[in-house]
Amino acid sequence: MATPDDVRRARLTADYEEMRTIRGEYIHWQNNDFPATDYVVTLRVRSYVSPNMTRDEHQIRILLSPNHPFEKPTVMMHGMTPIFHPHVWSDGKICIGQWDFREGLASFVVKLARLFQFDPQLIDPHSIANYKAADWFYANPTLFPCDQSRLPTPGEKPTHTFLVKRVSPPRLPGNSAGGRFHIRS
Repeated sequence: MATPDDVRRARLTADYEEMRTIRGEYIHWQNNDFPATDYVVTLRVRSYVSPNMTRDEHQIRILLSPNHPFEKPTVMMHGMTPIFHPHVWSDGKICIGQWDFREGLASFVVKLARLFQFDPQLIDPHSIANYKAADWFYANPTLFPCDQSRLPTPGEKPTHTFLVKRVSPPRLPGNSAGGRFHIRS
């Protein structure tokens, strides 16, 4: 029978594998341990740092607790000024609202990227960390979302596909083997 630690390790491994599917142009991440419990994620999406200034690259840190996935992760801005957002406190901590332990980490990270883009579907008026940003958000609905970048879908294979065309070797005169030939000496 699996122990709680076995279950946690399996989930951390699955989260790590799923995270690999979203690494690319808009989301990049690194970690220093395995199974990974501490991720530094770079989001290359436009977001506001003030009502009249945007930034196109942001770093966040995601810490998974010893009770992951049953306890929500801690998420905070990492090494830079926090964005001006209804769900970001002035110290850089990010209010993630309700946590669903069934959601994979990569899906959660893509949701964070959408949150940074000010996706109106993700702004929760009942979970406000920055009231000035919330007032500004609700007063300016035509500004949002502020970035339309197509974010990756967790679990999808990378979209770099190549068409491989099979080329048959030329037929040699007198060779009835259909492309196979032998050289006699």
